[in-house]
Amino acid sequence: MGYEQRKVVVVGAGSGIGAATAAHFHSRGDHVLAVDIKPNDTPAAEHREVDLRDLAAVTALLESMGSGWDLLAHVAGVPGTAPDTDVLRINYLGARHMIEGMLPLLNPGGAIVAVASTAGMGWTQRTELLEGLLEADDADGVDRWLAAQEPGYPAYNTSKEALLIYAKRVSGPALAKYGVRVNTVSPGPVETPILTDFEESMGKDTLEMVRATVGRHGNVDDIVPAIDFLGSPDARWVNGQNLEVDGGFIASMIAGAPIQL
Repeated sequence: MGYEQRKVVVVGAGSGIGAATAAHFHSRGDHVLAVDIKPNDTPAAEHREVDLRDLAAVTALLESMGSGWDLLAHVAGVPGTAPDTDVLRINYLGARHMIEGMLPLLNPGGAIVAVASTAGMGWTQRTELLEGLLEADDADGVDRWLAAQEPGYPAYNTSKEALLIYAKRVSGPALAKYGVRVNTVSPGPVETPILTDFEESMGKDTLEMVRATVGRHGNVDDIVPAIDFLGSPDARWVNGQNLEVDGGFIASMIAGAPIQL
């Protein structure tokens, strides 16, 4: 039985994990719409540009796309070296707007996979604090919430925590109303062009500690198969889950001393 072509949207397709994801589905014969803030030559059937900080532009893109899509892989994001307002507007609010807008455009049985981060692992301890951010539905609301917070906590971590909570909260209604699953993938450090930005914002020593714990940093080929699986019919009963793709680093932190072999 031959492979059935699917229609796939990849947001953040210009480089790194997003580019590898778009190229993967394109090489398999899927119809890929590659979306990024800048023009790019990522292999895809269509290319579009959008700035996730501009919700009106995101809405215009969604309205122009038509329906009949099978998968949204939302990979776009900026590191903590960007201004805090941009980090929250792009990594959380823009992603949320794209996800919600795609739900009615996806076929029943379709899926959404958003790339979060192991930097969002603290969401379970910060849910109450993040309620105000989760209630914000525009850039002004996000900015007001941010202005009221104590300085010092990384905006990047906050953005990924909010994305993880949002994905879990929307997953049940999305499946019940649209027949669409919503899951997240949380990579650890990955060898991409913005890794140096993460070294600057998180500390090179911290990232080296992660590398030492699991033996190496990840690469895009470690992450794409996880996105592929969660977006596939094989994961048809997996919903509202976060898959940590980090070589086991988070497990080593939360489960206690490793068993010596």
